[in-house]
Amino acid sequence: METNPALGLLGLARRAGKLACGEDAVREMVAAGKCRAIFLADDVGEATRRKVMRHDARVPVFSLDCGRETLGHAIGLSGCAVCAVCDMGLANAMAQKLRDTGAQNQTAAARVAQKKARIDGRKGKKKK
Repeated sequence: METNPALGLLGLARRAGKLACGEDAVREMVAAGKCRAIFLADDVGEATRRKVMRHDARVPVFSLDCGRETLGHAIGLSGCAVCAVCDMGLANAMAQKLRDTGAQNQTAAARVAQKKARIDGRKGKKKK
């Protein structure tokens, strides 16, 4: 069986406590301003897709090429249609893995890379 490196990173994020699973948890993370990237399984319902795409103005949304059962298995749950990462380093690593999987993912990866560059540019600078 071929393993998807992007799903491996999501499993790592879950073990590190940096992953929110499910619509409600993702919505709370976005509202708190901690969400860095959202990931959707390819077999989510249309209503769930619309709810998640509302957050696209604030947080990049990536489409995964796996179903909710595969996504859930990768992160240690029985099934998961949507999840979000709150760590910028993990979000950037996921974006690089998913960059070449579609136009939407390429745009989202560019947004994540731009935000990471801004954050890295501020490191080491003190406020006056």
